[in-house]
Amino acid sequence: MSLIFRYLLRQFLGPLFVCLVAFNGIFILFDLFGHLSKFLDAGLGFFAVVRYYAGVASAYAHWFIPASCMLATLYSMWQLSHHSELTAMRASGISFHRLTLPFFSVAFAMSLLTFANLEWISPRLATWSDRLKDNDYRLDGDGPVRRDRPFTFGDREWVFEAADWTSDEAMAHPPGRVAIRSETRGRGGEPDVRWGVRAARAEWLDGEWWLEKPVFMHFDADGSEISGSDLGGAPLPDWMPFPELTETPHDMVLSRKAGESATLPLRDMLRLIRSKGENAEPEDWYGFWYRVAAPWACLVITLFAIPAGITTGRQSVFKGVILVLATFFGFYFFTIALSYFGQGGAMSPALAAWLPDAVFLCVGVAMYGRLT
Repeated sequence: MSLIFRYLLRQFLGPLFVCLVAFNGIFILFDLFGHLSKFLDAGLGFFAVVRYYAGVASAYAHWFIPASCMLATLYSMWQLSHHSELTAMRASGISFHRLTLPFFSVAFAMSLLTFANLEWISPRLATWSDRLKDNDYRLDGDGPVRRDRPFTFGDREWVFEAADWTSDEAMAHPPGRVAIRSETRGRGGEPDVRWGVRAARAEWLDGEWWLEKPVFMHFDADGSEISGSDLGGAPLPDWMPFPELTETPHDMVLSRKAGESATLPLRDMLRLIRSKGENAEPEDWYGFWYRVAAPWACLVITLFAIPAGITTGRQSVFKGVILVLATFFGFYFFTIALSYFGQGGAMSPALAAWLPDAVFLCVGVAMYGRLT
């Protein structure tokens, strides 16, 4: 790594760090004013509040990071151009592409960081924060108070006394009692046979569900229990496998997050979409493709900010700032406008998600090319 590269890198990373801290700090501060009394009423500790805001901030990182790249690039290029450093470097024989390489390298790294956050970090942190908010910021042990609705899969319903659906591992070992009700549809779609089983506990072991001290139940057409049996009177073992229960812990986690695409990794989003088959909506596919396209806004915005920063340093600060802000908000306005068409089915969801990046990338390349 050359001396010039390291120097330019330091010039960019300092403002970038300040912008990231400022954006997140201002957001958290304003949000804290509205929620501080709720945290105090719920007796939420300091570390729980930190974890909550880590989840909230991670859900907005794909907006904050490109904005930080934009402002940091604008400021850095303004400084270098205003003090004639760029002119001196180019006069010494260093190409413009080489001078801007540190900026593009960092922007590319921030794009990868944004993708990693959306794929692996935000799904876990944001889910925990959403559950805490839904439960009035109250904790039960180390996690939010558990208020779970039944898990429904086709004609089968699972009811857990307590279930932590934030991860597959936690869902595989739910504490407390469990009750399962299933029904077989007869002709005309009416329930034909209803049965169920309740147990002291359920465990997902070696790819199938095991129930502790199971008791079988039968129900009438109205859903009322009409008898309880234990396989014709034969004593049941303390633990029994139930291979007919094909729902996995991962299926249960996905069922809770189905309406929250921001908290799902791409592979799970694709799995849910494919599970819907022909019933998959355009908005489902748009959410998937937007998640793929969104991180690369860091590169597109940086490409615009470099020529704007140089113009600012040479001419008017006001002109450069207006140019970058107009570009930034225009980019996201275009993104939001196309999301309406993509989610509504008026155009291809993939095209609607990628077109803002493609259009603004071409314009940015043209602006950048004028300086080389």
